[in-house]
Amino acid sequence: MVHSDEQIITVHGAWHGQINGPDRMFKGKIVHSDLSGIRRGTKAEVKFTHSTGRSQSADEHGTYTLVVGSKTLPLMSFTCRTVGTTGQHSSNDAQEADWQAVPLG
Repeated sequence: MVHSDEQIITVHGAWHGQINGPDRMFKGKIVHSDLSGIRRGTKAEVKFTHSTGRSQSADEHGTYTLVVGSKTLPLMSFTCRTVGTTGQHSSNDAQEADWQAVPLG
């Protein structure tokens, strides 16, 4: 669920690299942005950094960070918007799809 005060960025792309690998990264292009200064067609990358120790709560598991040009934005969430819609039944995140990024703040 998206709250009306959240700014949404939609990125079309796919994950590259081994799951849980240190070089795993999402690469794609911006297809929509509510944030000024982030334009459609701009290349974008998302990296998930996970904690190295045992986590006690969900917020300690790791963080997603969106990099667009010179901007680096920590994310509240990064979820696939294509999978789960009518006709889409794949969970293969290495296939290109639309992903929704919600920046913190």
